[in-house]
Amino acid sequence: MPVKVYHSLPRDLHAVQPKLSPYISLNQTPGEKCKTPRKPDYYTGAPWRLLLDDSILFLRNFSYLKNIVLPLWNDSGRKFSSGHLDELFPSLGNIHDITFHAILIVAQSAFILSLPFLAALPFPLLFGYIGVFIVVNQLACWRLNGYMPGGVLESTYFPESKNWEPHPDEQWVFLNGVAVGKHWLQGNIDRLSLTFHRRVLGVHNKTSGIIFDVIQCLLERCLYFGTSDTRSCFAIISDLLRIKDKKVILILHSQGGLEGSIILDWLMNQHSQEAMQRLEIYTFGNAANHFNDPRTSEDEESAPGGFDKRAVGHIEHYANSDDFVARWGVIHFKEKTAFEKREYDFTTQATVYSRDTDHANLIRQYVKIRHDDSVEQTWNSYHGNLFKRNGSGHQLNQHYLDNIFPLDQDMNGVEVTKNGAPLPGTFMDTEVDVINDPKEMDRRRGKRKGHKDHSHENGFNDVVSQKKVFQLSRLWSYTNGRHPEDRTEVDLPIKNSSFEGRVKSYFQEDKNNIRVGVEAI
Repeated sequence: MPVKVYHSLPRDLHAVQPKLSPYISLNQTPGEKCKTPRKPDYYTGAPWRLLLDDSILFLRNFSYLKNIVLPLWNDSGRKFSSGHLDELFPSLGNIHDITFHAILIVAQSAFILSLPFLAALPFPLLFGYIGVFIVVNQLACWRLNGYMPGGVLESTYFPESKNWEPHPDEQWVFLNGVAVGKHWLQGNIDRLSLTFHRRVLGVHNKTSGIIFDVIQCLLERCLYFGTSDTRSCFAIISDLLRIKDKKVILILHSQGGLEGSIILDWLMNQHSQEAMQRLEIYTFGNAANHFNDPRTSEDEESAPGGFDKRAVGHIEHYANSDDFVARWGVIHFKEKTAFEKREYDFTTQATVYSRDTDHANLIRQYVKIRHDDSVEQTWNSYHGNLFKRNGSGHQLNQHYLDNIFPLDQDMNGVEVTKNGAPLPGTFMDTEVDVINDPKEMDRRRGKRKGHKDHSHENGFNDVVSQKKVFQLSRLWSYTNGRHPEDRTEVDLPIKNSSFEGRVKSYFQEDKNNIRVGVEAI
């Protein structure tokens, strides 16, 4: 079954307007830009509304909750491809963490359920009860989080790493997700290190137990709240971006993706365009409700070649289709624009609010043109390409990396063919359905012809081309110590442009029919 790849929609698409009001329809001259303001982007909405939407989305996907840990092992081939690094491998460290989390789930659930029954107690007693539980909970979590100076860990130095190609111009940083203590964080960054043959710095998003971590996620999504771990990671990334000629690769998982979306907003407020171009972000099972990457010029057609230059060097998201967290986050919001139905009853709306046939025709024509080049902008704040794998599980090593970047038998690196391509039958070798293909969208919008094409031919969101996943994935080009073959300045239409930030899926061939370019929005 093909892997779906969701590209980001251009932000210059006109906002879909609400139904025409009598005032607007009777006073708006033909060709005049509609003055009706659009709604704010979804993630900036009222906290109570965001909480309600998140609760509804939680209930809608409740049946997928078990898939956070399922499957417990791989049914085909090796049961635990990464051995002791897999989160559910029966090692002493994993059993210790799983046992503590099970105890915390029971204790925290009982605590929350007891609060309504104890609400009638005198305030000092109720306050003392809550305080004692929080202290005991934090002491228990200390067993999971351990001691980390500065809240960071470095990946293990493997003996075989002396043969790895050095990359002094890169710094890899990882921010973990829900329920990860010191043991699992070390396993995550070690697995990333073996995958990409680079040292990885892990910034610890400390766990307070699964139930309390979920509550923290709601605070972050609904109140745009930055925790102390979020602020620490921001400070680290910000310092790294101040080093000229240093590329920063940020890997985010689960709640780390949610915190990463806030960090990204803060970074864009403080750093230059040149610095942000040296940042690349890759997420797995992202729980965020937005991921901003604004255009660096007001009009994409004002740039040479009409390329769409973005603030961040590159963004990619990877998600399992049946992963509860991904369905609550990146999958929901990327699909919101990809499959949004935007149909108007042009004649009815125009005729009801117009007094003569000629004016009705003019309004109908105007609204129709706006429809052809429009998208609901309140949902259009999730940038980066989404690679949706058909599968289950939320654990980074066991359910994502083992399936996307399987290690060889000796766990020395990603298993590939002799020419460096992914093994047949693996995720990276799977054909893809490209949704919102930028090249096709530009053709229909007239971006390459100097005019707009206003036909309703299939809309913006068709499946328009098929390629292999590894041909679209920039992260794949980092495996086993390799690095992407960025196009040279001579080849780029925009000076000093990086691999992404323009148009993804422009597959070009030279005279020898060799693929020479893959670019993405």
